[in-house]
Amino acid sequence: MGSERQNQKKWGFVPRFLDATVLLGSWAGIFVGTNITETIVRTNEESWALVGIVTLITIVLFERAGLYETKPTLPRTEEISRLSMSVIGGTAAVVVFNAFLDWRIGAWELVWGVGATTFLLMVFRGLLRNLGDMLPGQNEPSRILIVGTGEEARELADVIQDHRETRLHLLGVVGHLPIAQKYGLADLWIGPTSRLIELMHIHQASGAIVTPTGFRSAQFRDISNQLLKAGFDVQMSTGVSRLWEGRFEVRTLAHEPLVVMGPRALGRRQVVLKRMLDILGASIILLLASPVMLLTALAIKLEDRGPVFFRQHRAGRLAEPFGMLKFRSMVTNAEELKADLSEDNERSGPLFKVTKDPRITKVGRIIRELSIDELPQLINVIKGDMSLVGPRPALDEEEKAFDEELRGRFDVRPGITGLWQVEARSNASFAAYRRLDLHYVENWTIGLDIRILMATVEQVVVTAAMIPARVLLRRLYSPEVIPDSSVGVIDLRDHATARLAAEAEASGSSSVVSAPVDHASEPTRP
Repeated sequence: MGSERQNQKKWGFVPRFLDATVLLGSWAGIFVGTNITETIVRTNEESWALVGIVTLITIVLFERAGLYETKPTLPRTEEISRLSMSVIGGTAAVVVFNAFLDWRIGAWELVWGVGATTFLLMVFRGLLRNLGDMLPGQNEPSRILIVGTGEEARELADVIQDHRETRLHLLGVVGHLPIAQKYGLADLWIGPTSRLIELMHIHQASGAIVTPTGFRSAQFRDISNQLLKAGFDVQMSTGVSRLWEGRFEVRTLAHEPLVVMGPRALGRRQVVLKRMLDILGASIILLLASPVMLLTALAIKLEDRGPVFFRQHRAGRLAEPFGMLKFRSMVTNAEELKADLSEDNERSGPLFKVTKDPRITKVGRIIRELSIDELPQLINVIKGDMSLVGPRPALDEEEKAFDEELRGRFDVRPGITGLWQVEARSNASFAAYRRLDLHYVENWTIGLDIRILMATVEQVVVTAAMIPARVLLRRLYSPEVIPDSSVGVIDLRDHATARLAAEAEASGSSSVVSAPVDHASEPTRP
C-alpha cells in the first residue's frame, strides 16, 4: 500500500505540470500571441495576468473534478466531459474577473481559447496515458479487494476482470465462504471479514470496494470505519448496473445520504438532433477528408490493382441488413481465408480479430491504424444506414449469435465509432463489448455522442503521434513482443524477460529466465 501511494505521489506532479503547461501555452497564444484584441485596448501585462488567472482556476477545477485520481482510471468519455466543463468553468471565471477589471476580452478569444485548450489537453493527456503504458511501474494496477461475496460482488468481480483498462487488479473477495460458493466466487475467496485488515496487509492491497447490499447497516459502517482508520481507500458500489453516473444525484435526508436515480431523458427531439448531427457532421468530414480519401484510393489501386472499396453485409437498426462500405485493407480473397485463421482468433464470443492478420495489405495496415479505412462509412451515415456514433455494426454470424438482451443494441443505428471503440477496443473480452454496447443503448444522449466523437478524434491523433515511439521500442526490444497498435498496455518487464530469454538461448545457456509471479495475489477466475 505504501509503495503504491509513494509512487502515485512521486509521479502525481507530471499530469498537473503537463496540464498547466498546456493551459499556459494555449491561453498565451490566444491572449498574447494573436491580434484578436489589440494591445492598445489591453496591455501585454494585463493579457499575461489573464493567462495566469485562467490557468490557476482551471487547474483547481481539474482537482475538484477528480481528473488527477488515477485508480480506477476514468473512462475517456467521462474524462473528456469533466475536462471540457472545467475549461469552460475556468473561462467563465475569467469573464467574471474581467467584469471587475474591465480589461476588454474579445468574444472570439474565449471561443478559440476554449476550443484550442480542450483539444490540446485531450491530445496531451492521451499521449501521457500511452507513454505511461510503456514506462514500467507508472501505470501499475491498484491492488484491491472486494468486501462481500453475494451477487453484487460477483458482478463487480466480472467488471474488474473484464475491463483491465480500469487499472484495477482484483486480489480476491472477503466474506462468507458459503455465499461465495453459491455465487461462483469460491476461487476468489481469501478469508472472512473478521480478518479484513489483516488480509489487506497480507495481500498488500491499496483499497477495497465494499458491497453494502451484502451487509446490515451496522456491519457496513463497522467495515468502512475499520478500513478508513487503517489508512485504506474505501469505495462503495451502488448495486445498480448499466446506468450512467450522471443519472444519479446524492441528496440528504436529515443528514443521511440518499441516492436519487433520474429518468432516461430521451425524447423525439434528441432523435431528430442526432440525425441532424449525423448528416451535417458526415457531410463536413467527407468534404474535409476528400483529399485523404483520394490518395487512399490511389494507393490501394496501385498496390495490387484490386477494388478500392469493400462492401460487407452488416446488421443495422432493427437488425435490418445493409451494405457497409470500407476502403479495402485486405487481400481480395480475405473472406475465403478467414476460416484458416480461426485458431488465431484473439477475441472471445462471436467476435473475430487477429492482430497480425496475414490478409492485411501494406496500405491496409496504415489506413487501419489511422482509421482511414472507416471513412467511406460516412456515405452509409448520409444514407441513413448508420450513425456517426452507435454500437459497432454486427456481422451476420455475430447477429445470429446474440441473445435476446444483447439484441437490444439494434434499437439504435450502428455507428462508425462508439463507446466500446473508444473505451475498450483492445479489450478481447466479449463481456466488455456486450456491457458497453448495452450501456450506450440505455444511456445515449447527444451529449454522450459528442463526447464519444471527441474521444475518437483524440484516439486517432494520439495513435498517429505514437507511431515514432513504437518504432523506437521495436529497435530496443524484440519485434515479436511489441504490439502493432498503440492501444493497450505495453509491459516492458515482459519485453525485458523475453529479450533475456532470447539472449540466453542464443548463447547456449540452459538457464531459464522467467518473470516473478505472485501466485498468492492472483487468484484464478472461475
